Amino acid sequence: MQLSKLPWSKLLAESVLIIVSVYFAIVLEGMSQDRAAKSAAHAALVQMLGDMKEDVAELEEVRAHQLALDKHYTALILWLEDPESMALDAVGGAMDAVFMDNRTFFPRSSAWTTMVAEGQLSILDAPKLVTQLGNFYESVNARLVEGGAQFEYNLGDIGRNSATAIWDGFSRELMTTDANKLIAFRNQLRYMHIFGSSWYLDRLHEYRLMLDSLVLDIESYLDESGFELESSGLHGQSREIQ
Repeated sequence: MQLSKLPWSKLLAESVLIIVSVYFAIVLEGMSQDRAAKSAAHAALVQMLGDMKEDVAELEEVRAHQLALDKHYTALILWLEDPESMALDAVGGAMDAVFMDNRTFFPRSSAWTTMVAEGQLSILDAPKLVTQLGNFYESVNARLVEGGAQFEYNLGDIGRNSATAIWDGFSRELMTTDANKLIAFRNQLRYMHIFGSSWYLDRLHEYRLMLDSLVLDIESYLDESGFELESSGLHGQSREIQ
């Protein structure tokens, strides 16, 4: 067949059609992948909301528990100043409450860790929200965890060393009348009382306020993006956890 007799216009049209078809197939596949990636990022945010809801419930339990310990710290400090002011069984109960029944709050961060590891933050069309989440998890969250861990360590150290040096938990009796040891233990108790009743409780309160604000911001973003929070069972949880 002579080249001049080939249906060039038809071949050209078919070639263009093939190229355009391949192009649109690639574009559509990319759009599908983008939608899937954004859907995964939104699902991770929903998981984060669930974690926050559980955190709020646990945080309030820990805060109530720390507030309830106040009376035990106060009673023990008064007892160390005047051993006749408290029955030994009551002393034992207060000691157990302070040193063996302490509760500390360690917030969840698995959803955040997953989003960072999988690069999902860059997919969200919400730079302000991403910045807020970064500050919350990398700064506020980290400080609270560090403070809680230090609180537990200090309390455990005092319980293992100072408390056992002056108090027999089995026979429930004072093991020494050494004024220096009693004063040292009283001062350590006073320090932990201030740390727990003031600093730590204040941090928990601030954390709760920021948590509530973030819940509202995440819900607002998901609502605006068209994600159906109702189907996840988490819509309006910011009101439920007040």
